This record gives sequence, structure tokens and C-alpha cells, in this order.
Amino acid sequence: MSAAIAYRAPLPLYEEGLAFWEELERESQQHVKNINGVATAHGLEDFHLVEWKSGRGIIGIVRKWYPSTDITISLAFERWGPVIKVLVTGYQHEDLRFYPEEQEVPVARDLDGRTVAVLGEGRSYSPREFACYLAQHLRRCFPDMALPCTPDDCG
Repeated sequence: MSAAIAYRAPLPLYEEGLAFWEELERESQQHVKNINGVATAHGLEDFHLVEWKSGRGIIGIVRKWYPSTDITISLAFERWGPVIKVLVTGYQHEDLRFYPEEQEVPVARDLDGRTVAVLGEGRSYSPREFACYLAQHLRRCFPDMALPCTPDDCG
């Protein structure tokens, strides 16, 4: 086997992407717990709560009761670096689906050296801020309740 075939260049920001993902996972899970705590305090029953699901490289934040929301977040490594893929779907009621929202959010180094998620408009988010941004997709599920994480809390 030639040396050219045996050598694989490391993926850019591989370790940084994994570390960002792990922190995003912890922060997102905490947001789910906080949202469920507030929902319970508002007297909502268990079937109204948000479910947390995770697996290798994938996170699911799901509220099944109408209006429902399903946020699927996954980590991919492209040749230029890590990318967080987000798919948000849901239903207003049984026969009325929300238009799905898809995003691919690159993970990069900020000018100050931090590893951040960069949204299309060029704004960079820490794992905590990005988890908060994702949790805001659950707002339509709880229209009469202030979610415990707002962008101002994460700034």
C-alpha cells in the first residue's frame, strides 16, 4: 500500500466539533428539563411535556401533544468541518402540519478563538446560546407560558 493511500488528512475542527456537540447536548437536555418544570408548575399533565431523545450524533426534542413540535438535531462532518443539521416539524392539529424548517449550521472558530455555531446571518452562538435558540422552536407548543430560556437569558 502506498503512503498516499494510507494517509488521511484529519477533518478540520473534528475535536472542537465533538466538544461543541457534547456541550450542546447537555445544554439542550437541561432546557427540556426546565421547560417541563415550568409546564408542570402551570398544571400541565405529563402527556403535554417535552420528551428528550439522544443517540450517537443525534438529538431529538419532541412534544407530541398538539400543537406538536419535533426538533431533530444531528452532527455531521463535512470535509470543510463540522455541521449541525436541524429539522423542525410539527402539527397545529391532527390534519394541519407546520411547514418544515431545515438548517445546516456550520461549527467554526470565532475571531476570539471560541468554537461556535454560525447561523446564516453570520451570528455566532455558543453551545448554550444555540441550545436556547433551538428551544425557542417550542414556543408554539406553550402559547400561554413563558419558556424558561429566552435569547436575552443566553446573551
